[in-house]
Amino acid sequence: MNTRRYVPVIASVLFGAAATMAAGWPSDYQGVMLQGFYWDSFNDTKWTNLESQADELSKSFSLIWIPNSARDQQGGGRSMGYTPVYWFTNHNTVFGTEAELRSMIATYKEKGTGIIEDVVINHRCGVTNWTDFPAEKWRGTTYKLGPEHICSTDEVRNQSGQAKPTGAPDTGDDFDGARDLDHTSAAVQDNCKAYCKFLLEDMGYAGFRYDMVKGYAGKYTKIYNEYSVPEFSVGEYWDGNYDAVKAWIDATGKTSAAFDFPFKYAVNDAFASNDLTKLVWKANGTNPQPAGMIHYGYQQYSVTFVDNHDTYRDGSKFTGNVIAANAFMLCSPGTPCVFLPHWKSFKNEIKRLIAVRNAVGVHNMSAVKVLQSSKDCYMAEVTGANGKLVVKIGSAFVSPEGYTDEDIKTSGSDYCVWTKTNVEFEPVDPYESLPEKLYLMGHVNSYAWATDKGIEAVRDGSTYTFNNVTVNSSGTAFAGYFSFATTLGKTWDDVNSGDRYGASTDDESIATGESAAIVRYPADVNASSAKSWSARPYVYNITADLASMRVTLSSPSGIDDAAVDTDAEPEYYNLQGVRVDNPGPGIYIVRRGETVTKEMIR
Repeated sequence: MNTRRYVPVIASVLFGAAATMAAGWPSDYQGVMLQGFYWDSFNDTKWTNLESQADELSKSFSLIWIPNSARDQQGGGRSMGYTPVYWFTNHNTVFGTEAELRSMIATYKEKGTGIIEDVVINHRCGVTNWTDFPAEKWRGTTYKLGPEHICSTDEVRNQSGQAKPTGAPDTGDDFDGARDLDHTSAAVQDNCKAYCKFLLEDMGYAGFRYDMVKGYAGKYTKIYNEYSVPEFSVGEYWDGNYDAVKAWIDATGKTSAAFDFPFKYAVNDAFASNDLTKLVWKANGTNPQPAGMIHYGYQQYSVTFVDNHDTYRDGSKFTGNVIAANAFMLCSPGTPCVFLPHWKSFKNEIKRLIAVRNAVGVHNMSAVKVLQSSKDCYMAEVTGANGKLVVKIGSAFVSPEGYTDEDIKTSGSDYCVWTKTNVEFEPVDPYESLPEKLYLMGHVNSYAWATDKGIEAVRDGSTYTFNNVTVNSSGTAFAGYFSFATTLGKTWDDVNSGDRYGASTDDESIATGESAAIVRYPADVNASSAKSWSARPYVYNITADLASMRVTLSSPSGIDDAAVDTDAEPEYYNLQGVRVDNPGPGIYIVRRGETVTKEMIR
């Protein structure tokens, strides 16, 4: 693999601390980053879970960005870490213990993949009230901030019973969720500088993703980076304006890259409007280039992305062709950051795109020649360290001059990539992205949407089968409802930490001998709104094929003449699927262990 890997450097030994490397982002960098979490991904992205995937993830990603790992206002509760209390002394959170975190960082470092810390220093929370920040000691120095280090414009100034802030006015946007720190203060600067160095030298992080850098002037990021010297630094300057993001990068002295929000919004707009000309901007008004910070002069400092944890849950969510958008990103300069839900949903396709990028040696400063730009086609030739590739996005049936179908290395709906460079792909398991287990939930057997109750499927490749399932009446309609889940637990939060699979419309009716489409509702995103199927109360075999994404109901082959397990205690259900404890004369569905029959009681 030609990707430049993260390799820790002990500079003071070799060259002296001041002469090792420049903070910011390396030029000609070929690595790809993964955002290793999404909003409320507490169970899915525990440190132990991420560490267990190190062999796989390190093959595709040189950097993995994780949430702020310091204990925050919510303590051990369900919080993403953006209201931090501790910096140095407590890194035990809902994602795992500090020991588990250190183990994960070390495991990835051994495999050449660096972990990027989400650094939240714009604001901070107190231990028991709004302003009582903890005193923390590191390397013999105690760091303690107080009300004098809070911006005088912070909203705590208007709160009764709280200490009044006496720092300087805020140098950026206010954040109402915590106390805005006064970065003009030497004490705040010393605390932040030591914290950054602690993250690199003590915890073992490879670099930083600075949260909400609009909250304080960019020159302070310069101070912190010049002191701690991270090789990888990227700021969340949330603005779609090229000039605004450029100005922030310049204010840091180019000691930090920035997330390419201009790129993200151009991709959103192009796919939403079905106008792929919006993927192209003209550098200096004449030279067509990919849209965003990558289009001229700032490719080295651009971290491109299609979605992140914030945009995915608000009005900025990308709703178009996810793979085509990722193909555009991965076949462009800048440093691409793949979003974890996209990786989980389209792992094999993204793996192939990364493999092509790596083989060609596309890097963050690669030259781009736009070959075609129309509403239904973006086509560009990209030059890497080892060759060239041509990427086509859109529905147009066109091929680049000088390339044949034999040069197509990967393709799919509305995207295609050609290169004459040899690409070695890992063998693909067609079932790799499918869940190991699938549970049937709903008004089935004796259950009624209990979060910790469900029938586990018998799996054969992509097919999950539930045999002899009794669908019960919901009690409010002559129908029972059901869907599938990959996780069970004590609460709906536990269930929704895994993927859900359900109907495409609310309460979609399905009968014996029929099939219907299955829709995947990704973990922790919109799983709580997963739609269900409805079926007439009866006994069915239910089959879910997650390759074709179809669910089928059929009659159990032995429902009327199956051999009866006479040792099992019978359970009686009427033909509406409602359990009957003391059956009188009539026809019933009878369950004895795993055997289901239809019987008449006289």
